[in-house]
Amino acid sequence: MRKIVRQQNYLKELIETQGNRFLTKQALKCLVRSVLEPLLDEPESGVVFHRIEQREGLQGLFKRLEFSEIESIDYSDKSNNLVEKVWANTEFICVMTHRFVAVLIWDYNTGDKNTVRYYSLYNSKLQTEPLDIIQRNSKVDLTQYKEKFTPDRRDNSLLNASLRKLLENLEESASDAVLGYAEQSAGTLVDSDYAQKKSRVIAHEIKNQLSICDLYSGIIRKYLEKDEENKDSIINALNAINRSIAMANNSLLSLKTKENSELIPVELDKITESAVGLAKVYAEGRSIEFQTEFSSNATVLADSEKLTAVIINLIKNAVEAFPAEDDIPLNGKYIKITAEKEEDFAIITVSNNAPGIKEPEKIFDEGFTTKLNGSGLGLWICKKSIEEQLGQIELSRSSEDYTEFTVRLGLVNQE
Repeated sequence: MRKIVRQQNYLKELIETQGNRFLTKQALKCLVRSVLEPLLDEPESGVVFHRIEQREGLQGLFKRLEFSEIESIDYSDKSNNLVEKVWANTEFICVMTHRFVAVLIWDYNTGDKNTVRYYSLYNSKLQTEPLDIIQRNSKVDLTQYKEKFTPDRRDNSLLNASLRKLLENLEESASDAVLGYAEQSAGTLVDSDYAQKKSRVIAHEIKNQLSICDLYSGIIRKYLEKDEENKDSIINALNAINRSIAMANNSLLSLKTKENSELIPVELDKITESAVGLAKVYAEGRSIEFQTEFSSNATVLADSEKLTAVIINLIKNAVEAFPAEDDIPLNGKYIKITAEKEEDFAIITVSNNAPGIKEPEKIFDEGFTTKLNGSGLGLWICKKSIEEQLGQIELSRSSEDYTEFTVRLGLVNQE
């Protein structure tokens, strides 16, 4: 008589090897999107293995996959690709291309309906282990994919390292958010209105910082197609990514407390110059000249990261205020950023020659926006942030072809 040996849920055991890391279900969906959407946006040779029974919030994503030309293999219980139905509450997605391989595995059996335990790998030779586990319970031979898409054949170690670091930090950010909301549930943040508003503010700030990461990643990809002479540009882009991730992490950490800004003496010129360096990515390829004058030599009492975020937001708005490329002002497009002293204050100005702001009296109101896809939070956040730093911000001028914002901060007495 033939002895039947049943499969085991080795995927679940694999999760335990990474220390049973936890995520909210919402954060998990973000990770799934982060590994699948790049392939859907720019289809290339690749394959997707997936077992996702709970697809709420992901239906559109997988509908796009279904109607794309990207090869995919479904391991849901309703598919015909399983040898045995042993994976129960364990699900996964694996995306494999010539440039990138991502493996996400998670299990819903945590005792908490809102969280999952998960395992992840990005561009790692360790991908062989989870793929071998999937192979054991697969009617489809995965050998060709494992041979075709291997980390050894990817062409740039610097890019691979930066992607892994970026995704690792995003995971840490998500974990910090989980801790923040856990403390809120336990009563640390007892004011639900306050918590809701603060969450919206933090989400907006994270969106800005991570958009910088996304744009600089595109620059990295572009430069990698060229020669080694561009190595310095790649390093600068990676430094900007790391800086933006740090700012996003700190925003998430602030979910855990009602403390506002940590005010310390900072050098204004250095903060302003750093912010301009980060924000320039928003103008990439848009024929905008940056003019800077940093001559304040001022020390101000401020929260360095929040002040940086304010300057970035003002520059981003200035970039987005310009019309399409075919409608360029006669004297060209420019954004000017200055830092100087004026009596007892340090002054930062951000100006441009784009069309003026309509309804300027509402510009700092929560929810007011002139953008089609705007949230109406950016300038409202800037105002609150500068006030927390004992300063002032105003729209100092807005005409048909000139707009200027002014930030005033108190000087630190250095006598």
